[in-house]
Amino acid sequence: MKFFGKQRRSAFSRGIALTAALLLLGGCSGQGSGAAGSSKAAEPKEKLNTATKLVVGQNSNYFPLIVAEEKGWFKEEFGDAVKVELPHFANGPAQNEAISAGQLDIANMGDMPTIQAWSNGTDIKVISYLWEAPKGYSLIATKASGIAKLEDLKGKKVGVGLGTNNHKLLLKFLAAVHLTDKEVQIVNMKTADTVSALTAGSIDATLVDEPNRSDLLKLGTTVEVADAEGYDKVMTITYGRREYLEKNPEIVARYFKVVQKAIDWIKESDANLDEAVKIVARVQSSNNLEATRLYYQSKVFRLGVDKALVNALDDTLRFNIEQKIVPDKGLKAADLVDDRYVKAAGLPGLDD
Repeated sequence: MKFFGKQRRSAFSRGIALTAALLLLGGCSGQGSGAAGSSKAAEPKEKLNTATKLVVGQNSNYFPLIVAEEKGWFKEEFGDAVKVELPHFANGPAQNEAISAGQLDIANMGDMPTIQAWSNGTDIKVISYLWEAPKGYSLIATKASGIAKLEDLKGKKVGVGLGTNNHKLLLKFLAAVHLTDKEVQIVNMKTADTVSALTAGSIDATLVDEPNRSDLLKLGTTVEVADAEGYDKVMTITYGRREYLEKNPEIVARYFKVVQKAIDWIKESDANLDEAVKIVARVQSSNNLEATRLYYQSKVFRLGVDKALVNALDDTLRFNIEQKIVPDKGLKAADLVDDRYVKAAGLPGLDD
């Protein structure tokens, strides 16, 4: 992907780009300038970047956010001017509720709950990727089911949560071999229950990510049939309340600067990754360092926006409309994505 091919800028050059872009972003957010040659610009209607707090939703696996918080890098960037809070949430819908209630300024979640929030009227803008999973979710089947390839799903019981990313991926798997959802037995269940249902034999197959994928394959009674690569784009994205974003563009850009610092630091060396795994496991109250590492290694953490993101969001929107989860309001993902904040932080935007 073009995004990955760009050479990473140095911290120094990114800092210069951030300063210049923030001046431009702040200026564009104002209400115009004075007449040509005037020594005094018109006063903006409201002051920008006056928030004293930034509340960012996350879960316990978002490595760069956790590392940045634990190492004090948000405090280092903002000092006492802006307090950055990073409450943990169990899932995307819980973050959506907090956004709607004004309790969060920025959320990080999958594209499915993001699209559902936007389609239902929540005033938000998608402003970056957080991570992509090239292989995404894997279709794991019991050996006893006789499922060895996608065609073998016909007539089998597959456990997924309806209206989830796993459901969308399952439909793409089926379409690839000219099957419909009427030709398999879709068992609607919570994602958290699918592993136990598979091992108990109450379903024939399900879709999981790491570390559940590795744990199931270790049993010796299961087989990996396919993964998402080439079928669907699996990702977590960052969105914000439009009101907060427009009033605090510099704060948002500086937040991205800190998160990018954490991403770069983790990738810098094996020793840093080891430390990051220990930090995240401690936050999770987990002793399973291997599972924590597997989760990180199955993801590509990166910030920025590209046209592939817009296309993927449109695809998710179509799925939600087809499944009658949201009404068709004629929405287009191009109106949801705003790359100004990542560009102000010296990160790739739609034109890069």
